[in-house]
Amino acid sequence: MIRTWVRGIVGFTALCCIYFISLFCVHYFLIPFPPALIGIFILLIFLLPQRKVPTALTQSARPLLAHMGLFLLPALISVLLYGDLFLQHYMALIIAVLLSTIVSLGITLWLSQRILSGVQTAEQVTASITNERKDNGE
Repeated sequence: MIRTWVRGIVGFTALCCIYFISLFCVHYFLIPFPPALIGIFILLIFLLPQRKVPTALTQSARPLLAHMGLFLLPALISVLLYGDLFLQHYMALIIAVLLSTIVSLGITLWLSQRILSGVQTAEQVTASITNERKDNGE
């Protein structure tokens, strides 16, 4: 029980540290991206070599992800404040949303095909090795 709490606190502290590092980077290096996006990139760079998410991060992120709608609520409400601006530029917004959706779906499709083809190739190699061993009587 206590161990779970400690892991959760350590994971939440790590997430907060990554966010504060991203805030520093955005303000110090004048990066024109939101700190949360830079934080996600830093987290990605941190997690790629490990090839798995540490238990502490999983335990601390689970409650945050469960209430993601609450985090998006202020952004959705702020859309109401700029309704006249959205009406003025509705065509540009529609084009931007459609293009970004098409590009992101295309990239996702391309990446998933590359990843899954690698998995299939690995399965084929494993199957061929298994068949060779059966043929050799091992």
